[in-house]
Amino acid sequence: MSGKKPSVAPINYYPHRFLTNSGKCSTLEKLDLFIVVKSAMGNFDQRTAVRQTYGQENLVPGRIIKMLFFLGVDAPPKSDTQKRIDEEMAQYKDIIQIDFLDNYYNNTIKTVMSFRWLYEHCPIADFYLFTDDDMYISVTNLLDYVHDLTASVRERNKTEKAQDVNIFSGYVFKSAPQRFRSSKWRVSLDEYPWNKWPPYVTAGAYVVSNKSMKMLYVGSLFVKHFRFDDVYLGIVAKKVGMELTHCPRFHFYKKNYSKIGYRNVIASHGYGDRSELISVWNEQNSVA
Repeated sequence: MSGKKPSVAPINYYPHRFLTNSGKCSTLEKLDLFIVVKSAMGNFDQRTAVRQTYGQENLVPGRIIKMLFFLGVDAPPKSDTQKRIDEEMAQYKDIIQIDFLDNYYNNTIKTVMSFRWLYEHCPIADFYLFTDDDMYISVTNLLDYVHDLTASVRERNKTEKAQDVNIFSGYVFKSAPQRFRSSKWRVSLDEYPWNKWPPYVTAGAYVVSNKSMKMLYVGSLFVKHFRFDDVYLGIVAKKVGMELTHCPRFHFYKKNYSKIGYRNVIASHGYGDRSELISVWNEQNSVA
């Protein structure tokens, strides 16, 4: 992070390439929030819904916000899905595609590669929101939350500059590995010999400060790959000495909707239906 060569060589540099790029950050001197949307290749409806809701970059007056989708690839030859994505990229110019096979067990690769893209191409945002494409997000509530949290952390740690604040926040879990052979989340003792995970933030949606983004990416270079992305970031955070902040306003399940009940929600899982996300978001963002 200080620009010097480390005495220990990295052990976890993924050999993947960015097949597309974006200059969204190249001319900016200030950026309040960058939104990383982890998306699956075939989720065209979800990406459309995000563009029409919280992915709008001119959403909050006086705040500079940018958003990109991050995708992997499928097996060659070029599929009909990839041809549609090519058209989508040409139209919207908001997709970073990476040359790894896009499936559930490669989510850690997608996550760390998105960190790499930010570290190399957009290292100036005050905060970074990472979210799946089936989440409801309130950008206004998120910005209010990180503003208050930053002030609290600065006061507690006697930190002068906001840029020096470490924040990694979302819904924090403390749990143990599953050993059942039938479980989708089974982890063998060879893979992970300990009986507890370090605390980790569920992967559906979480926010990190500028310093934390950089620390987590650099830390990942020295922590071997693990296939569950949320647990992996928890391991990296523990190794770099980063404290996690639990925020119950991030809902890892689908919170039952009511207009009043969602007034303080930052994120809720379970919005894979395009029309439902648009409907709920529009009602929450109506002037009345």
